[in-house]
Amino acid sequence: MRLRRRTDLVLLHPPSVYDFRDALIVPSPIADLVPSGPFFEMYPIGFSFLGEYLERHGIKVRVVNLAARMLSEPRLDVEKLIGGLAPRAFGIGLHWLPHAHGAVEIARICKREHPGVPVIMGGYSASAFHEELLELPEVDFVIRGDSGEEPLRQLMESLRGGWPELRKIPNLSWRDGGRTVSNPVEFVPRDLSHLGDNYRFMVRSAVRHLDPRGIKAFKDWWSYPVSAVLTVKGCTNNCAFCGGSARAMSACFGRKGLALRSPADVAADVGRLCSITRAPVFVIGDLLQPGEEYGREVLERLARLAPPNHIVLELFRPPPAWFFEKASALPRYDLEISPETHDDDLRRLAGKPYTREALEECIAGALNNGCGKFDVFFMIGIEGQNRASVMETVAYCGELLERFGRRLNPLIGPLAPFLDPGSIAREEAARHGYTVLLHSLEEHRRALLEPHWRDLLGYETDWMSRQEIVDVTYEALLELNRQKSMRSQVTPRYAMLMDRFLRDGMALLERLDAVDGIADANLREAEVVSIKREARGLMRRSGIVKDELLWPIEGGRFRLGGIARMLLGGGRDR
Repeated sequence: MRLRRRTDLVLLHPPSVYDFRDALIVPSPIADLVPSGPFFEMYPIGFSFLGEYLERHGIKVRVVNLAARMLSEPRLDVEKLIGGLAPRAFGIGLHWLPHAHGAVEIARICKREHPGVPVIMGGYSASAFHEELLELPEVDFVIRGDSGEEPLRQLMESLRGGWPELRKIPNLSWRDGGRTVSNPVEFVPRDLSHLGDNYRFMVRSAVRHLDPRGIKAFKDWWSYPVSAVLTVKGCTNNCAFCGGSARAMSACFGRKGLALRSPADVAADVGRLCSITRAPVFVIGDLLQPGEEYGREVLERLARLAPPNHIVLELFRPPPAWFFEKASALPRYDLEISPETHDDDLRRLAGKPYTREALEECIAGALNNGCGKFDVFFMIGIEGQNRASVMETVAYCGELLERFGRRLNPLIGPLAPFLDPGSIAREEAARHGYTVLLHSLEEHRRALLEPHWRDLLGYETDWMSRQEIVDVTYEALLELNRQKSMRSQVTPRYAMLMDRFLRDGMALLERLDAVDGIADANLREAEVVSIKREARGLMRRSGIVKDELLWPIEGGRFRLGGIARMLLGGGRDR
């Protein structure tokens, strides 16, 4: 007997690959610089805002993070779980392209279990590939653009038999008698005042559906409940490889400028989060992107709150000196910046025209003004970069550690597996030295099933082949681990475990490449089985790479009194 719940919309977050539990996939460094694991189980923050907005307008929503549940519960029967739901519609996120396989497969399960229930997709990647998605019988609607709240509300009202007609719903792509209809992207809000208290919605949803597992942001979130506060949609920068750049947002999503949360709303979000957890709070977006006045006001409001949590601020470029003075009024703050390379010329080509001198002044200013931890991210695979350049960047990391000490945390990893749709590097590939290897959504889906992450990469450059990117990535990671160990940035035990993990991964990939050369079919099959078993063991060890990303939790993870007040509090979720 199926469990019946009064739910209009179930929002499902898929894993990157379905079903990764049965697939042969050797762990890769591709997801090492984000909180989630190798199957990208962290859902976009937009999920929670969608749910809050719809519920405020009388539409009942449930969020289920399938990816996180599959990772936490290896025996979870996904088909049974979906079969036990009974919504008016399913919503499936395809925000990031690495979910191309999992999103479509989850849509197929939804249609198989509930043939008459519409399936809606949304997100950046769904927007870019909406026509191809609607060629699939499993997908009925695609919400395009970066703000799906109001279009999705109108679609749900239409599915309930009310107004409006499908042709009048902005941002909607749909099938009409076998023909794809794409309504104009007209809901592109100029500010984010329509967004409410997304975390209150998530807490209440978990209680209402008796499903605290479904709202987990990622696999180990209950142990490390880091949270995020949205400040902006859109961007003023044009980083070459970013699908959220100003140019990409204008061309693909109709956004011609920034849409902001007010400083008061940003501070209120931080305050609410600090009332329910002592885990770090990550503020999404450079506070100076809208201008100095906005950044000053946000920092001043946060300082008046005096939050006990670590507040993590994102920098797109080195800020003026006053920024650190304002930030130092916070009890605990940390910073992130992504210069991508030590080379000023290559950084300029990547769309970040600031100098190494400016970066170092930024680091010094932050650490001299109380910054607890400063993460500096470098990337492998950018325009003009070859093996020698990558290793020079690693040597520069050693220089930074020598000069600034343990509060500085340099990190390096490969560019995300695919070039983002709409990014300058993809749209003007030849000009920027990229060769795009994957074009259609289906090509990306097939690539995600490749056991070797070399064959997953959707690009190579004029300076490095896919195999060379793989080789230099491991060389760089091993050397940076050694540099950190030399300077006591990490413990000797951690350095040893990390070194062993990286070398075991390299050896496993070599064995994988050698499989086709085994003539005897039985021996070849036995070797595949052995590699698969060892790959699973390696996957279980892959959590070690996240340790360097963590900020401290100040006190207990959760504050039960604050959670109770959030559940009982009345009024609009704002």
